[in-house]
Amino acid sequence: METAPGSILIVGAGVFGLSSAWALTKRPFFADTSIVVVDDIRGAFPPSDGASVDSSRIIRADYANAAYADLASKAQEEWRKQGDDDLGGQGRYTESGFITSANTLEEVSVGGKTGMEYAKASLDNVLRLMKEKGAQEQPARVFHNKEDIQNYLGVQGDPGDWGYLNYGSGWAHAEESMKWLYKQVQGTGRVKLIDAHVDQLVTEGKRVVGAALSDGSVLNADVVFAAAGAWTGGLIDLRGRVEATGHILGYVDITDEESKVLRNHPVVLNLSTGLFVIPPRANVLKVARHGYGYLNPTTITKALPSSPSEQRKPIVASQPLTSRDGAGNTFPAEAKGELRRALRDLVPSMDMENRPWKQTRLCWYSDTRDGDWLVDWHPGWEGLFVACGDSGHGFKFLPVLGDKLVDCLIGQGGELGQMWRWKDVEDEGVGREVDGVYRGLVTNDGSRGGKPGMILKEEMEKSS
Repeated sequence: METAPGSILIVGAGVFGLSSAWALTKRPFFADTSIVVVDDIRGAFPPSDGASVDSSRIIRADYANAAYADLASKAQEEWRKQGDDDLGGQGRYTESGFITSANTLEEVSVGGKTGMEYAKASLDNVLRLMKEKGAQEQPARVFHNKEDIQNYLGVQGDPGDWGYLNYGSGWAHAEESMKWLYKQVQGTGRVKLIDAHVDQLVTEGKRVVGAALSDGSVLNADVVFAAAGAWTGGLIDLRGRVEATGHILGYVDITDEESKVLRNHPVVLNLSTGLFVIPPRANVLKVARHGYGYLNPTTITKALPSSPSEQRKPIVASQPLTSRDGAGNTFPAEAKGELRRALRDLVPSMDMENRPWKQTRLCWYSDTRDGDWLVDWHPGWEGLFVACGDSGHGFKFLPVLGDKLVDCLIGQGGELGQMWRWKDVEDEGVGREVDGVYRGLVTNDGSRGGKPGMILKEEMEKSS
């Protein structure tokens, strides 16, 4: 990018969109650029069904991929700042430690790394980072067998056959962190935030020139920055490249005494099952599954086609189904069973497994095949920049993410820009409905557990 655009419209006020808006305000290059962020927040930020809105999210540099480990380590430097006005202050970040484990016999093998390979590569990167920093403290404790992990956690279930504890990872209060980011963006005085639903992207010739809202009005801009998370596929045809997948979260009330015990426990994630537990906040314990997720095939009528030579036509792609859609109970029995298993395998024996649910919900990821994000100019349309594909691991990078996305915007993305580029994918029917059967995209980076390809509607029918 040789000259700064006069205006940028960011579609989406999640961690990708807001962090990018904040980063733009810090660049002298964009000093004269008007910046608008539009999202359907329903009157109050943050919206309850956003992927980055929750009581807790894992903050870790435990990645099999060295580039993500390095970037997460830089983000952690910001998370660890504990002043009231800092991101990690006022209880927003807790460094509890983090156990990564895996099973010797994988439950599901879907290409790429196995969970065990991912876990061991993550440990290698953690040890490398500590060595490069010249840190003297013990970076990690290795558990050589299931009994080691059971004894450390005080559990009787199956927490994994091998694992390690990284003392330097932890978790953050995601909702409060997003409120902090929103405050930073507002405080710049440079960003206009509009609460509205984007109906479709608007084009003129071969250029995307704005976004049409549900009330019929249009927001025009020189650059449209699409960062709508799992909803991005409803605006742009991303089939086979990015797909919305729903992931399970469950919450149970616990007593003061139970909370005292569990607050001193680390985050625990078994990469083979995808099940994980995060220390409690306000006497509420969260368990979840970082898996392949549920698919929700939906007919989309206004998605932007791949190029100006194609007409908009109805397509079928997975889309989020949340409370804003008027959805009632959309939590399958399979999900509840797996979360009960997490309470049994990863939490000390306190009869948690039979505790009634305080709340259950689905968190919608924007998944890619390899777990790498999609951050690049759209190859078929001028004026359209796409930033999505969080693949369930975008939030932890909140303090450094926007700068990296803006680097890609101006063509200076470097190694990360190469990882996140618009990649050619073969049309193998992935992310498409063929003869009435929907074949979902599968993320095969080794970090997922559970069963791939589950259709939300079908699982709900089984439940009933």
